[in-house]
Formats: sequence, structure tokens, C-alpha cells
Amino acid sequence: MADSEISRTLPAITRGKDNPPNGTAERLPRLIDRRNLLPVAARWLSARIDEARVLPRESGPTPVREMWPRWYAYHQQRLRATHLRQKLETELLKATGGIPTVELSIPGTDQLTSVRSFADINRLTPELDTEQLSEARVELRRRRKQWRETDQRLGYSDAVTREQELAHKAGIAGRVMRITAPSSLIEVTAKLHCLIVMHDPGRKLELTPWPELRRLLKDLMRIGERG
Repeated sequence: MADSEISRTLPAITRGKDNPPNGTAERLPRLIDRRNLLPVAARWLSARIDEARVLPRESGPTPVREMWPRWYAYHQQRLRATHLRQKLETELLKATGGIPTVELSIPGTDQLTSVRSFADINRLTPELDTEQLSEARVELRRRRKQWRETDQRLGYSDAVTREQELAHKAGIAGRVMRITAPSSLIEVTAKLHCLIVMHDPGRKLELTPWPELRRLLKDLMRIGERG
């Protein structure tokens, strides 16, 4: 993805109400709980990293403070892509009646068998007559055609591909950042934020060390605020 595309995403989290008119970053809210921890951390980091851009950069590897905005942009874009994919998936399933399948009744039993492929139909050859097999193939072919046409109209497969690409890019950017040595408290905070977002985005994990890591993220922001 081009840098220009990423730069169009970042202002939403680094400008506006995150930075008051006097140029100083917005202070942390008094209450930081599990629900708002990661959004608050993202806004706080965005403001601090934005301020740090005026500092001279030494030669060498890309610092964490430059990696975090790129990773977070990919992450935000992936979230939007997931939302779109889920929306289109719901529309696709509603329009087609579900994933292309055919329900077949096995003679002599009350059993219904659901088949999704021609190979599934062929495996039922000993139990079904030629006419039933032929009708099943025609019906499966019809439903697949309907699925493809609706998919193309909605752009569902393209949305799936886009979501996968962004997840891959966010994963790579996050892993590279997490193995890069930090040089400041802000960069340590950024790495911890990335770790929690990638592995506990819903803030639901209760086994050690996840509750402790969430508390540590809050502690680092509080220390950074005082600093």
C-alpha cells in the first residue's frame, strides 16, 4: 500500500480534538477501564508521536515511533475492511438463501443429506438413482451460478481479499515493530499497545499475563503523562 494511502488514514487519529489549540496533547481521562483502554492509548500515542516528529532522527533502523502509525493505519483499515466484508456476507447469504448446497433425501430413510460439491454427489451414487443424481447436479450448478453472479454484483470476494491483504500487512508491521528495540517510554508503550491489540483486541483474556499487561499499559501512559 502506498504511503499516501496510509497518510490519508492517520489524520483521523492524530489531528482534530486530540490536539487542543495550544498545541499540547489532550490529557488522559481520569478513568481508564477495559472498555476504553485501547482507544485511549491509541489517541494518546498518536498525539505524543505526532509531537515527537519535530525531533531530529538519528541514522539507523526505523524507530518504533515511526513504525507504530504505519501499523495502526493498517489495523484501522483492516477493521473497516472486516466490517464491510461482514456486511456484504450478510447481504450475499440473504440474496442467495445461503452457501450453495443441495439437500438430498436418501431413499428408504428419513435422512436428508446436504451436499456442497459434485464429489459429494458422486459419493451418493450407490444410494440414488440416475435421475436423482442428475437433478442434484443441475440444482447445485444453478445455485453456484446464482452465488457467483451475486458475489460479483456485491463485490464480496474482493472484500474478502482486501481484508486478508490488510490483515497480512498489519501482522507483518506489528511483528517487525515488536522485535525492534525501543528508545523511549513512548516507544515501549507503543509496542505494548500493539501486542494487546493483536492478541487481546476485545480485552477479554483473563489468564496471566493479560490483565497485568493491560494494567501495565495504563501505568506507562500515566508515567508518560507526568513526564
